[in-house]
Amino acid sequence: MVRQREFDTEEVLTTIMELFWQRGYANTSMKDIVQATGIQPGSLYAAFGDKEKLFQQAFKKYTQEFFFASIPRRAPPLECIQTWFEHLAKAMASDPTQKGCLLINTAMERESHSPSTIAVVDSRLDDIESFFRQNLAQAVQEEDLPASFDVEMNAKALLGMVVGMLAVARMRRDAKTLNSIATGAIALLRVQSTNQIQ
Repeated sequence: MVRQREFDTEEVLTTIMELFWQRGYANTSMKDIVQATGIQPGSLYAAFGDKEKLFQQAFKKYTQEFFFASIPRRAPPLECIQTWFEHLAKAMASDPTQKGCLLINTAMERESHSPSTIAVVDSRLDDIESFFRQNLAQAVQEEDLPASFDVEMNAKALLGMVVGMLAVARMRRDAKTLNSIATGAIALLRVQSTNQIQ
């Protein structure tokens, strides 16, 4: 007879996700995870696999529930971009634990991860760039940006600004700096939009 698990998988994953998010992958040991969850190593391995597989599942939960869920979908393209930058700045500035972003934190400790985890991280970064690319292209199509606007270059620039903002948030919880980065990104688009009107 197979013994049923005596814990809620989603609750445990949330606890583990928070641990990785706060401490980082390299600084989180299986002993830390056992202490945080109250679950013995054998049960953790049986349910999730080794530490890397456990992290991958926690990372997937984070990107689905905490990161990409925050991206606006139903608004004019430039408004989507502006709203997301403002949301990120506010979320990072209001976090008293100064965790930053698990996606960017993970990208910054690439050497601690397997190639399969890094591939997932790179794919999620590509998703962010794609979000910018699609909205900028739509803004050009709707004539909110000039036809000469370099969508590809600016999509990469906006990705860089997001990465920079979230990296800064991990180092210090400085609302003024975070808001300045968001404002700079928005100003870049407003200048182009204003030039189009003129």
